[in-house]
Amino acid sequence: MREGVSYRHPSRFLLVGTMNPEEGELRPQLLDRFGLCVEISGERDVGFRKSIVERVLLFEGRTRGSIRCGTARTRSCGLWLRTARAGLGQVYIADHLLKMVTEVNVTLGIAGHRGDLAILKTARALAALRGGVELSAADLREAIRLALPHRVPGRG
Repeated sequence: MREGVSYRHPSRFLLVGTMNPEEGELRPQLLDRFGLCVEISGERDVGFRKSIVERVLLFEGRTRGSIRCGTARTRSCGLWLRTARAGLGQVYIADHLLKMVTEVNVTLGIAGHRGDLAILKTARALAALRGGVELSAADLREAIRLALPHRVPGRG
């Protein structure tokens, strides 16, 4: 509030952080704040790398209006994501799976509860993306792979 005036605007945002491990490690307390961790490396296949560069150049050359329209594939992906988001609340987490996730975190010595929550939210999103209404073992495996490596003590 400033001078008695206050304004709130609803917003949704996503924060993506990057780091180069060669430049030093982040403290565990900070790493725990990141929901998921994905290791990325440069593309080695020349043909695929060329197509990436071409797409970036094409994107950079577009006007704002043509970016909004996108390709049929992009629109299809958008529909897929909207459908998954709409079904997210319908995905059921069985009690035995919730217990298993908490046991995994305790066994690995994960401090706090962010790891448990990140796994369950990620697995639920993965289930919704595949059109499921229940978590599968594959959903949980993938969620654990994304949510825990940077939280395991001594492995971040």
